Amino acid sequence: MLDEAEQFGVVAEGAPGTMADIVRWSRPDVVVISHAAESEALHTLLRLGGGKPEGRRHARPGQRTGRPASVVLAEHLTGHGTRQLLGQGATGVLRRSTAAQHLPWAVTAVAQGSLALDPCLTEALKTAYVRPAPADSERVPAEALVSTLTPRERDVLALVGEGMPNREIAAALSLSPDTVKDHLRRIYTKLGVETRLHAARIAWHAEGGPAHRPVRYAPEPI
Repeated sequence: MLDEAEQFGVVAEGAPGTMADIVRWSRPDVVVISHAAESEALHTLLRLGGGKPEGRRHARPGQRTGRPASVVLAEHLTGHGTRQLLGQGATGVLRRSTAAQHLPWAVTAVAQGSLALDPCLTEALKTAYVRPAPADSERVPAEALVSTLTPRERDVLALVGEGMPNREIAAALSLSPDTVKDHLRRIYTKLGVETRLHAARIAWHAEGGPAHRPVRYAPEPI
């Protein structure tokens, strides 16, 4: 599809495991990374060197500096996974099922230094910006409780707050479902709650202040 679009030139293709080598010798302006799962795309971004792209695409044809901009395609997108991808330098995030429709404008946008997000993510962003923040009387105690959790437990709690079931949380964090259950038991104990709904409520109130936004992927043994 990109080959057929007159404004683009595809300089190389390859398997995700060879991406770093391909980028090194082809020096593209934009890399399109396609995976079934967000966690797999995150691994590829980490192999490319994580962090923000340097420089921008205003150099002469054939001349560029810094790492390329990157558009990630995944089967399913979550708020948590998208935050991790953006934190590791992705400048575009799209669903694979509708990528053919959105990829041309997304590649153009990231090549010019903009951010390109799938339309399915815009409603979540809108909600995050327009919903009223909890009062300090609710936020401060919730933040204090969440601060007692380990980084991985906060990752799990953040996804619980987004309404994700254990199976999807396990897939998003590359953990086994049993490990997620163990984390949840410890989270309930530390937060002093007995149900998933109560834990999610604390997560929501805590996000009224500086929310936990994990951006580093730390794989754990399964």
